Amino acid sequence: MNTVLKIVGSVFVGVLGFLVVGIGVTEALAPSVWPSAMLGLPAGLVAGIALSPLTYLGLTYREERTATGRPSERTARRFWATVAAIGGFVGGGGLAMAVLWTQAVGLATAMLVGGLPVGIVTGALAAYLVSRRDWTGRVSPGSPPTNSS
Repeated sequence: MNTVLKIVGSVFVGVLGFLVVGIGVTEALAPSVWPSAMLGLPAGLVAGIALSPLTYLGLTYREERTATGRPSERTARRFWATVAAIGGFVGGGGLAMAVLWTQAVGLATAMLVGGLPVGIVTGALAAYLVSRRDWTGRVSPGSPPTNSS
């Protein structure tokens, strides 16, 4: 697949994700939160920003796997680091937001002040840990032998 086509497709998926999540969150919270767009727009922005590289790397991963039977180490590392970053962001940020929301803060404050920064840190940590993984399957020279029983 052409690189330009993958970039255009990724941007399209990111914009579509922004619109779907932004409008969905805004409309879902409209009856209970007055400035619901204050929550819907950042949620849509985060979804759009996350979906763009995930789509591009997913298409590259799939293309290489189809062509050679196995993606390159670089593509696999980048794809799985992106997946881990999104998972870390959603998990860590969601947990921080839920904890703050149960306290004496509103949903918007919990999302923007607690969930976003904690999500960024946990996402970066998860991506770092996954990117440090050995994708070749080789045993390093100083590592103990594996148990084969």
